[in-house]
Amino acid sequence: MTVVVVSAALLFTTVALAQSDQRIGDLREQREQLARDAADVAMQIDALNADDAALVQALEELDAYITLQQARVEATAESIRAAEAEAAAARAEAEWHESEIEAVKERLRRRAIEAYVQPVGEVVEQYSTGINEGAVRLFLLELAIGSELELTDDLRTSESQLEVLSRQALDRAAEADRQRQEQQQQLAELESAHAAALELREEIQSRIDEWNRLSDEIDRSDRQMEREIRRIEEEIRRREEEARRRAVEEERRRFEAENGPFVLVAWPAEGQKTSEFGPRVHPIFGGMRQHNGIDISGNTGDRVRAARSGEVILAGERVGFGNTVVIYHGFGYSTLYAHLSRIEVSENQQVQSGDRIGALGSTGWSTGPHLHFELRIDGRAVDPTPYLP
Repeated sequence: MTVVVVSAALLFTTVALAQSDQRIGDLREQREQLARDAADVAMQIDALNADDAALVQALEELDAYITLQQARVEATAESIRAAEAEAAAARAEAEWHESEIEAVKERLRRRAIEAYVQPVGEVVEQYSTGINEGAVRLFLLELAIGSELELTDDLRTSESQLEVLSRQALDRAAEADRQRQEQQQQLAELESAHAAALELREEIQSRIDEWNRLSDEIDRSDRQMEREIRRIEEEIRRREEEARRRAVEEERRRFEAENGPFVLVAWPAEGQKTSEFGPRVHPIFGGMRQHNGIDISGNTGDRVRAARSGEVILAGERVGFGNTVVIYHGFGYSTLYAHLSRIEVSENQQVQSGDRIGALGSTGWSTGPHLHFELRIDGRAVDPTPYLP
């Protein structure tokens, strides 16, 4: 009847564990999908970040170009100012020459009137005083008329040059105006491009923010699933441990029903028991503490034996215990041998009752040579004395 109850309990536990495994499998599959989604989002964000960096660089180039164009506009404005100054100087010079020309014209008019009123011959006769007076008078006449004509030609040349300069100044001013209008148009286009680029960048940033939000949601969901998986796994471990404990307990009961109570076959050492199981004043740290085993006296190097056949599951140093050997005897029973001066078995080794497993010593937290011996059932320390022969 007991075997049937155990089988039913194990069957129920097996079904529950299978359902939990299925639930974990589903959650892990969902986590895998979330991981794929997160990776896809990350790639999109990386690409957009790259585009955004390129866009920022393009905006910087646009700003630099705008700055250059503004400098060109300033240079053109300076050229316009220089041209206008030259035009103003040319006009002033033209006005001066115009006044001179008017003065010469006035003199020429007076000469013409004098010539009309008093012919040239009469004027020359006024200076005739000798043999060569006629030639002299003719020379003076030609000199006077020639000077007037030369001055008039010079003024006309200057006036012509002035006209050229004025026209050039006007042309330069008109060209500067044209360039300024053209650059104003370029600036307007650049400003428009700059605004469009900024708008695009804001849109990209908005999309990045949205994808970051989605990524955060994925992370939160993943963390929730991870917590749920850990909870289920912990529940599975708890159920497995409970099932194992029950199975071992039932098996132990069945074994004891068939073979009698569990007993230790051999004393682990030859000495006398010097400390009992239970609360005691700790010999090193003082204060009342639970003593989970018994102490057996002896000398360093004395033989330490396996109290019952089983498998060595630990052979090494442990904090407080020093050199330690633990043997598992099946059905949840294990024995511990501590403070050894030497270990003479290895883990996973099978030993028989009474086999030498080490030498008595005083390693770890010990005040002198002795063996600390424990018996545990399902990991719980019990007084080994009643089980010893």
